[in-house]
Amino acid sequence: MLEHGGGLLRAAAEYGIPVGDWLDLSTGVNPNGWPVPPLPADSWLRLPQNHDGLEAAAAEYYGSDKLLAVAGSQPAIQLLPRLRAPCRVGMLALCYAEHPHHWQKRGHQLFRLSPEELAAGIDQLDVVLLCNPNNPTGDRFDAALLENWRQRLAARGGWLVVDEAFLDAAPQDSMLPHAGKPGLIVLRSVGKFFGLAGARAGFVFGWPELLRALAEELGRGRWPAGARGGEAGAARCPMATGDENQAAAR
Repeated sequence: MLEHGGGLLRAAAEYGIPVGDWLDLSTGVNPNGWPVPPLPADSWLRLPQNHDGLEAAAAEYYGSDKLLAVAGSQPAIQLLPRLRAPCRVGMLALCYAEHPHHWQKRGHQLFRLSPEELAAGIDQLDVVLLCNPNNPTGDRFDAALLENWRQRLAARGGWLVVDEAFLDAAPQDSMLPHAGKPGLIVLRSVGKFFGLAGARAGFVFGWPELLRALAEELGRGRWPAGARGGEAGAARCPMATGDENQAAAR
């Protein structure tokens, strides 16, 4: 299992420092979490519901309904490599470690490249995976450039996977205006920007066939272990609050 930090209870016990005295920079989660209002008590009592307004709120916030709700980005990161036969996958040499770990685990051939090498090698790859901005280097990629890459990859049945977990503050760089186009997969997270990591809410944007295949791979009544119920209510709050408050958060 990969370690990403965030183990504050263990660190607090080891060093004898109360949890409240730590500023955790190891996970990239906003320490100023969104102020979630009290949730109805019955949201914790009902079985999870698919039509609870979470996806509708996300579609409004992100500007696209070509989405699938998942329990944070992690399930998608783990399962997307299963949806392709072993192929050539390009990504930055330094990136979020879960991505290369799971593609390599499924037998794909990984190419760890610099941004310049990646741009030069697009036509020799089947899948290109990027974090935009890159985690942890902060490298940014222009949406027009990425759309060019998507077109070239999709023409050969390839994929462009863009993890936008940290892009809420710069929506002009997002690939979401292209959501639903063949070959484009975009991952978004509620937990990072809004400081609601405990809600375990994320979204995969893609074309219909891809979303159906991913939902089937996830198995479930459309929701794996994780947020629906009360957690979904917490995740809906910042996305449904309105442009003024969201802009202030940015």
